[in-house]
Amino acid sequence: IRDRDVTGVQTCALPIFNGNIALRKFIVDRKNMDGTAYNPAEARNFLFAVAIDDYKNITKLKNPVKDVTDVTKVLLSKYNFEFDNVTLLKNEQATRNNIIEGMRSLIEKLTPQDNLVLYFAGHGYFDKLLNEGYWVPVEAQNSVGDFIPNSLILKILDNIETQHTFLVADACFSGSLFASTTRGYVENVEKFKSRWGLTSGRLELVADGEQGNSPFARNFLDFLRNNSNRDFAVSELVQYVKIKTAEETNQTPLGNPIKSLGDEGGEFIFYHRKN
Repeated sequence: IRDRDVTGVQTCALPIFNGNIALRKFIVDRKNMDGTAYNPAEARNFLFAVAIDDYKNITKLKNPVKDVTDVTKVLLSKYNFEFDNVTLLKNEQATRNNIIEGMRSLIEKLTPQDNLVLYFAGHGYFDKLLNEGYWVPVEAQNSVGDFIPNSLILKILDNIETQHTFLVADACFSGSLFASTTRGYVENVEKFKSRWGLTSGRLELVADGEQGNSPFARNFLDFLRNNSNRDFAVSELVQYVKIKTAEETNQTPLGNPIKSLGDEGGEFIFYHRKN
């Protein structure tokens, strides 16, 4: 059984006496495996990003590399992300092997005290016969055998023991990844583990856009750049991107907790850097 950091009120039914049931409430505070509770002040934020414009064998794209580069820059300059904790695979680096091995390496690198943002921008594919979505690596031919299935992506993420994981996918059919504010809110939800995802569309084609940024990435960046609060919950970013992108395009972004990965009702909190 995986050890999870869960704090909450549990109810226990005591034996029946004379037809009556007594209920007793007690607090369960389960620590991480190293015996320490999650401390956001000590948490490390990791970014693993993949961006592919220059596909070798299929249609090239215009904006993924710029999109991911811009997101990386704003996270490093404005939020609590450090250069040493960023992995960026661009174009020829974004092979099937490099993406899979890079994600697998996070299993040993990250701890339950850490947070992870995983961002993919490139081609996506959905196989109706297998009911499976895929990320398309840079060297892929037009064959699902060359692609990276969502089931593998989710399996790797399920084995990365973070406090918070935020998966962002700007790709066609990326919605297939999903199976199915006050100060007190921010302070409380950070205590519980979270597994959130945000995709640029459902089972549909999504816009690459003209030179600049994709519509999805533009709204993602607008929120990160213009938010003036000291901190904010990931659900605020998700809601903004979903609404703005849907208003401006024919695609419908999808953003929710990913229950199958062990989401416990928490949220990743983005903190501004202290000057």
